[in-house]
Amino acid sequence: MLNKKISLKPKHDVITSYNEHYSDEGHLRDSDAFYRWVLKKLAPLPNSSLLDVACGEGHLLRFALGQGLRAQGVDFSIRGLITARRIVGAKYLLLADGEQLPYVDEFFDYATNLGSLEHFPSPERGLREMRRVLKENGKAALVLPNSYYWLDILWHVWRRGYPVSHRQAIERFATLGEWKDLIEQNGFKVTRVYKYNMCFPRTLEDLRWYRRFPRKVIYFLLSPITPLNLSYSFLFICQRYEKP
Repeated sequence: MLNKKISLKPKHDVITSYNEHYSDEGHLRDSDAFYRWVLKKLAPLPNSSLLDVACGEGHLLRFALGQGLRAQGVDFSIRGLITARRIVGAKYLLLADGEQLPYVDEFFDYATNLGSLEHFPSPERGLREMRRVLKENGKAALVLPNSYYWLDILWHVWRRGYPVSHRQAIERFATLGEWKDLIEQNGFKVTRVYKYNMCFPRTLEDLRWYRRFPRKVIYFLLSPITPLNLSYSFLFICQRYEKP
C-alpha cells in the first residue's frame, strides 16, 4: 500500500498549484548532473525518440536534445512550459496531461518521468499511458521517492513525529518493492534499480544548485553509506512488455 496524501481538489486547482510552484523558477528542478546521470543509465540509442512526461522546465530535454535524441516534453503547467520554451524551444513542447498523452500507440523509443508520477491523481493511468506510447520493448526511466529514506526518518519522524512532505497537493511515498510492484502491474518489467542520493557536482551550475539547496549536500555526502532500500529516491529502468 502506497503511503499517500490525496488532494480532494479538482485537477484545475492542482494545475494552478503547479503554476505557482513554477513561478519560482528552479524551485522544482534538480541538478544538471542528475539529468545527465538519468540519461546515462537509460542509455538511449543515437537518433532515437524520447518523451519526457511532466517535463517541467525542460532541463532533461535540454540534455537529451544535446545528445542528438528526437526528444519531446509534455506538462500540464503552462508556467513550467514558459520556462521550458526559453530553455529548449517551443517546438519540442506540448501542453498536455500525463494521464492522457496526445500521441498514437507505439510512437516513442524511450520515456522518462522524473519525480512526478507520485503526484499524479492516478499513477496507474500514467504508467499505462507511458506504456501505450512506447514501442515494443521500449524503455522508461522513472524516479520515485522512498517512504523510508533514513535521514527523513531521523529528521522528521524521530525528531518531530511527522512524516516528510514535499508540500504538493498530491503526494505518495513508497518502498522500493511497493513501487516495483506498481510498475510491473501496469505493463512494465523493471530491469534495473539505482539509488539516488544526489549527484557529484560537475559544473558551475551544479554548484549553484547545491548553494540554493544546501541540505542536499548532506544527502550527497552520506550517499556512499546509504543502502539502496534506505535511499532518498529510486531510479527504475523499465522495459515495456506484453503480458502472456
